[in-house]
Amino acid sequence: MAKENRKRKFTSTLTFKILLGILVLFVLGLFYNFIIAEDDVVSEQEKQEEQQRKAALDTVDVVGDYLWSSPKPRKEDLTTDDEKTKAEAEIKKMVEEARTNAAKKAKENNNAASAPPTPLPAPAVEPVPAKPATAPLVEKMSAPKIEKIEQ
Repeated sequence: MAKENRKRKFTSTLTFKILLGILVLFVLGLFYNFIIAEDDVVSEQEKQEEQQRKAALDTVDVVGDYLWSSPKPRKEDLTTDDEKTKAEAEIKKMVEEARTNAAKKAKENNNAASAPPTPLPAPAVEPVPAKPATAPLVEKMSAPKIEKIEQ
Protein backbone atom coordinates (compact mmCIF):
# COMPACT_ATOMS: atom_id res chain seq x y z
CA MET A 1 0.00 0.00 0.00
CA ALA A 2 2.88 2.26 0.46
CA LYS A 3 3.56 2.28 -3.25
CA GLU A 4 -0.04 3.20 -4.10
CA ASN A 5 0.11 6.34 -2.00
CA ARG A 6 3.36 7.46 -3.49
CA LYS A 7 2.98 10.00 -6.33
CA ARG A 8 4.57 9.51 -9.74
CA LYS A 9 7.41 11.80 -10.67
CA PHE A 10 7.02 14.15 -13.67
CA THR A 11 10.09 12.67 -15.35
CA SER A 12 8.38 9.30 -15.69
CA THR A 13 5.24 10.62 -17.42
CA LEU A 14 4.47 10.27 -21.11
CA THR A 15 4.21 14.04 -21.60
CA PHE A 16 7.77 14.55 -20.32
CA LYS A 17 9.07 11.84 -22.66
CA ILE A 18 7.36 13.41 -25.70
CA LEU A 19 8.69 16.89 -24.84
CA LEU A 20 12.17 15.48 -24.34
CA GLY A 21 12.01 13.73 -27.75
CA ILE A 22 10.96 16.98 -29.47
CA LEU A 23 13.79 18.85 -27.70
CA VAL A 24 16.34 16.26 -28.82
CA LEU A 25 15.14 16.54 -32.46
CA PHE A 26 15.37 20.35 -32.25
CA VAL A 27 18.91 20.25 -30.87
CA LEU A 28 20.00 17.76 -33.54
CA GLY A 29 18.51 20.02 -36.22
CA LEU A 30 20.43 23.02 -34.87
CA PHE A 31 23.62 20.95 -34.71
CA TYR A 32 23.22 19.91 -38.36
CA ASN A 33 22.47 23.45 -39.61
CA PHE A 34 25.31 25.19 -37.79
CA ILE A 35 28.08 22.62 -37.77
CA ILE A 36 27.59 20.03 -40.50
CA ALA A 37 25.80 21.94 -43.26
CA GLU A 38 28.14 24.23 -45.17
CA ASP A 39 27.09 27.30 -47.05
CA ASP A 40 27.52 26.33 -50.68
CA VAL A 41 28.98 29.17 -52.70
CA VAL A 42 27.99 28.56 -56.30
CA SER A 43 30.12 30.20 -58.98
CA GLU A 44 28.69 31.79 -62.12
CA GLN A 45 30.09 29.01 -64.27
CA GLU A 46 28.35 26.35 -62.19
CA LYS A 47 25.09 28.31 -62.41
CA GLN A 48 25.36 28.46 -66.19
CA GLU A 49 26.10 24.75 -66.42
CA GLU A 50 23.08 24.00 -64.25
CA GLN A 51 20.86 26.19 -66.43
CA GLN A 52 22.12 24.44 -69.54
CA ARG A 53 21.37 21.05 -67.99
CA LYS A 54 17.88 22.16 -67.07
CA ALA A 55 17.28 23.59 -70.53
CA ALA A 56 18.42 20.33 -72.09
CA LEU A 57 16.04 18.40 -69.90
CA ASP A 58 13.15 20.66 -70.85
CA THR A 59 13.33 19.81 -74.52
CA VAL A 60 11.19 17.18 -76.13
CA ASP A 61 14.22 15.57 -77.76
CA VAL A 62 15.35 14.27 -74.39
CA VAL A 63 12.26 12.10 -74.17
CA GLY A 64 12.92 10.73 -77.63
CA ASP A 65 16.57 10.08 -76.84
CA TYR A 66 15.59 8.40 -73.59
CA LEU A 67 13.04 6.12 -75.22
CA TRP A 68 14.93 5.43 -78.44
CA SER A 69 18.56 6.06 -77.75
CA SER A 70 20.75 5.85 -80.81
CA PRO A 71 23.67 3.46 -80.34
CA LYS A 72 25.89 5.55 -82.63
CA PRO A 73 26.70 9.16 -81.81
CA ARG A 74 25.84 11.73 -84.46
CA LYS A 75 28.56 12.58 -86.94
CA GLU A 76 27.98 16.28 -86.31
CA ASP A 77 28.85 15.81 -82.65
CA LEU A 78 32.09 14.00 -83.41
CA THR A 79 33.48 16.36 -86.04
CA THR A 80 35.61 19.32 -85.11
CA ASP A 81 35.48 22.79 -86.64
CA ASP A 82 38.38 22.04 -88.99
CA GLU A 83 36.68 18.93 -90.28
CA LYS A 84 33.43 20.84 -90.75
CA THR A 85 35.12 23.55 -92.78
CA LYS A 86 36.89 20.94 -94.93
CA ALA A 87 33.59 19.19 -95.56
CA GLU A 88 31.92 22.49 -96.46
CA ALA A 89 34.74 23.34 -98.89
CA GLU A 90 34.36 19.94 -100.58
CA ILE A 91 30.63 20.46 -100.90
CA LYS A 92 31.16 23.90 -102.44
CA LYS A 93 33.60 22.44 -104.97
CA MET A 94 31.12 19.73 -105.93
CA VAL A 95 28.33 22.29 -106.34
CA GLU A 96 30.52 24.49 -108.56
CA GLU A 97 31.47 21.50 -110.73
CA ALA A 98 27.84 20.53 -111.09
CA ARG A 99 26.91 24.09 -112.10
CA THR A 100 29.66 24.27 -114.71
CA ASN A 101 28.64 20.88 -116.12
CA ALA A 102 25.00 21.95 -116.24
CA ALA A 103 25.95 25.21 -117.97
CA LYS A 104 28.00 23.33 -120.60
CA LYS A 105 25.15 20.92 -121.29
CA ALA A 106 22.68 23.79 -121.54
CA LYS A 107 24.92 25.55 -124.11
CA GLU A 108 25.20 22.34 -126.14
CA ASN A 109 21.42 21.87 -126.07
CA ASN A 110 20.86 25.48 -127.13
CA ASN A 111 23.28 25.12 -130.05
CA ALA A 112 21.69 21.84 -131.17
CA ALA A 113 18.16 23.19 -130.99
CA SER A 114 18.78 26.56 -132.65
CA ALA A 115 15.47 26.46 -134.53
CA PRO A 116 12.78 28.09 -132.41
CA PRO A 117 10.02 25.64 -131.53
CA THR A 118 6.58 26.35 -132.88
CA PRO A 119 4.10 27.30 -130.20
CA LEU A 120 1.18 25.00 -129.57
CA PRO A 121 -2.24 26.28 -130.58
CA ALA A 122 -4.41 27.49 -127.74
CA PRO A 123 -7.42 25.31 -126.95
CA ALA A 124 -10.77 26.60 -128.12
CA VAL A 125 -12.74 28.29 -125.39
CA GLU A 126 -16.37 27.27 -125.23
CA PRO A 127 -18.80 29.58 -123.44
CA VAL A 128 -20.10 28.18 -120.18
CA PRO A 129 -23.90 28.41 -119.95
CA ALA A 130 -24.93 30.50 -116.97
CA LYS A 131 -27.44 28.83 -114.66
CA PRO A 132 -29.80 30.99 -112.66
CA ALA A 133 -29.10 30.91 -108.94
CA THR A 134 -31.65 28.83 -107.11
CA ALA A 135 -32.24 28.68 -103.41
CA PRO A 136 -31.42 25.41 -101.69
CA LEU A 137 -34.36 23.17 -100.93
CA VAL A 138 -35.46 22.94 -97.31
CA GLU A 139 -37.49 19.99 -96.14
CA LYS A 140 -40.27 20.73 -93.77
CA MET A 141 -40.59 18.49 -90.73
CA SER A 142 -43.71 17.80 -88.78
CA ALA A 143 -43.95 18.66 -85.09
CA PRO A 144 -42.89 15.88 -82.71
CA LYS A 145 -45.63 13.82 -81.17
CA ILE A 146 -45.72 13.26 -77.45
CA GLU A 147 -46.70 9.79 -76.34
CA LYS A 148 -47.34 8.81 -72.77
CA ILE A 149 -45.41 5.80 -71.51
CA GLU A 150 -47.48 3.42 -69.49
CA GLN A 151 -45.83 1.61 -66.66
